[in-house]
Amino acid sequence: MDKSQIKEKYKHFKQWQEKPYNYKLLSDEVQHCNNCGNDFTGNYCPICSQKAGMGRIGWRSVHQGVMDIWGLGTRSLLYSIWQLLLRPGHIISDYIDGKRQVSFPPVKMLFIVTIIYSFVVLWLLPNVFHLSIEEDATDVTELGQWIRDHYSWAMLITSMCAILPTWVMFRYSPRHSHHTIPEGFFIQVFFMVIWVVLSFLFIPLDHAKSPFLIFSSTLVTAVYYVIGYKQLFGYSLWGTLWRQGFVLLCGLLTLSFVVIAAFPSLIKDSQPDDSLYMQNGYLWGWFFLIMCPLFILVIGHVVNLLATKTYRQEYKESSARENT
Repeated sequence: MDKSQIKEKYKHFKQWQEKPYNYKLLSDEVQHCNNCGNDFTGNYCPICSQKAGMGRIGWRSVHQGVMDIWGLGTRSLLYSIWQLLLRPGHIISDYIDGKRQVSFPPVKMLFIVTIIYSFVVLWLLPNVFHLSIEEDATDVTELGQWIRDHYSWAMLITSMCAILPTWVMFRYSPRHSHHTIPEGFFIQVFFMVIWVVLSFLFIPLDHAKSPFLIFSSTLVTAVYYVIGYKQLFGYSLWGTLWRQGFVLLCGLLTLSFVVIAAFPSLIKDSQPDDSLYMQNGYLWGWFFLIMCPLFILVIGHVVNLLATKTYRQEYKESSARENT
């Protein structure tokens, strides 16, 4: 395969990433709905929404029924994960643009993949294959035990810490400019699904406990995040990287505050019994935890305003023309 053929295949792959769907046109043939008895033209009954052509049950119906139990039917879970791995930013973009049928419900998808991950890591590997990537159960902290017992919620809470920083740093992006906080919620849920899926794929590397392999898996996850944000918001590689740096730093600091607030025992043992420390140092520590992510966010917001000055001026002018 020569260089020109590789370029051509990559071109087709990029086109598929942006527009992978090929919807069939509505049929002009008159259909009879076996559910409500209505005669109609099109692919779905306008009265009860049943799909055209639904007749007697066959083996295809059995297959569809079994697949629907595990989310493998319409808007397949596996197909949505496959799309997240091949076109992460584009499928998220499609979803928040209103194309709800392109993906398995994202929150449900996050909970399913985290349940599968917990089952494999906490039960299947240690009990069936006698392998474990977890530390000795006796060394698990209160936080670690809570994460083990509520892994889905832990991942959801972690993703929430990046909603506001992403909204601030990417709100003037070439694509999805002025995206909303609710849209940001689903954006972060999708990215958390990517994180969990990659963690699942890298379980053998985690078990090997090789620093190089662990670094490689972390690097691949970081690359996925950069590619996803770049496809979703349309900035250049450098524009995506420095904005993501602010998002990551602010998100980690916010998560640290949430963890310490929820599990004060993490720092309780390190506190001396000196009352002056309790009144001064402890309070200053909480002040730092609260103000530090806000300070980083403000700095990022100012830098972003300076970097997007031209775009914001053009946006104001276009909005004024539309209003007149």
